[in-house]
Amino acid sequence: MKISKVLVFTIIMVFLCNLVGFASSPQVSNLVPGNVYIPKGTLLKTEIITPINSGKNKVNDIVLFKTTETIVINGVEVIPKGTTGEAVVTKASPAGSWGKGGKVELAAKSIKTLNGVEVPLTLDAKKSGGGANMVLGVLAFGIFSGFLHGSNQDIPTGTKFQVAVESDTDLQVTNETLADVMKKSNVVTVTTVQ
Repeated sequence: MKISKVLVFTIIMVFLCNLVGFASSPQVSNLVPGNVYIPKGTLLKTEIITPINSGKNKVNDIVLFKTTETIVINGVEVIPKGTTGEAVVTKASPAGSWGKGGKVELAAKSIKTLNGVEVPLTLDAKKSGGGANMVLGVLAFGIFSGFLHGSNQDIPTGTKFQVAVESDTDLQVTNETLADVMKKSNVVTVTTVQ
């Protein structure tokens, strides 16, 4: 009887050890070995270019923003200050009766590096509220509180927020070529005709 308990215990322990080893095995990456990448979770400070209003904007409207700081990887500028990115309105509800405030939600889409690589972004920006004080409205005005109107939400130009890189993003260059590629991508050639 003792031997069977020890045997069962040993089998269970071997199974659990293998399970732990399996769970910690490395995950497959889409990154090319040797290439430089922007790590997932890298924060970009940005500000709104396109003003947003919960009463005017509709779902799927494109909203532009720009970086307020330069993004540097391995000592090389890859996303300059002022680079424009895109977000999309995912929810827009205008203000309504009964003190219901407007609501607007955005989802960041992407921004491009100097060499044209599209960097996927994530954002959780929501603004809601602006409702009239419902308790006061009901107490003070009773049945007429339905005429109170909440306010639409405005996100004006210049509103600052942060976005994060959604996944490790391969810059499609090696560390040795990073500086040259980014410099060449940032050059504009102007030809004058006389």
